[in-house]
Amino acid sequence: MPLPPIAFYSIYEIAVRWGCHPADVAGWAAAGHLQVLAGIPPVRCGDETVAGLVEVPMAELMPMFRRYGPCEDQARLRRILPPGSSIWLQITDPSEGLPIRSSDLLLAAGSLQQFEEERDLLRRPAVSTGASPRYEWDAMYAWLTWFLYEKGIPDTKTALVVLVQDWFVQNSKSGEVPDESTIRKRLTSLWHRLRGEEPA
Repeated sequence: MPLPPIAFYSIYEIAVRWGCHPADVAGWAAAGHLQVLAGIPPVRCGDETVAGLVEVPMAELMPMFRRYGPCEDQARLRRILPPGSSIWLQITDPSEGLPIRSSDLLLAAGSLQQFEEERDLLRRPAVSTGASPRYEWDAMYAWLTWFLYEKGIPDTKTALVVLVQDWFVQNSKSGEVPDESTIRKRLTSLWHRLRGEEPA
């Protein structure tokens, strides 16, 4: 029996999927176009205990997705919307709110597909249904987008290349890893943009 479809995507994965900035995805969610969820441990909201998947108020978490300048490592989740409810609940315990990281924020695959269909985002050039790509470049770029926003930009291009090569070593299903020169070529344009330089 095959595995079920992916249920959730992170904001960073969606940014790579759509070829945009994570702040764009966060902004569309804050404007009400997308529903953002998070899995939380039990918290008290007055007399009620809430846990599991809840909707979060994206507009209050935007400091983690600044387009310019450093992003916050984490934010405090102070309000939640339980499934099936239309009333936002204030978290009273912990009184300072629940710590949450940008990588904890999820978009449900079903609502995401509807968003894409409404905006015709699924019209892409046809691709061959032959062999799978030799290397997981898309997965690497999704991870790298998250890493850069969480940890910052490495000091040198070589450090960035080593970082990506290590990712392939740890995540390659076949044991094959792209050579350094291939990775360096793939990352050259990105490196220039990260440094605010015009590509050569």
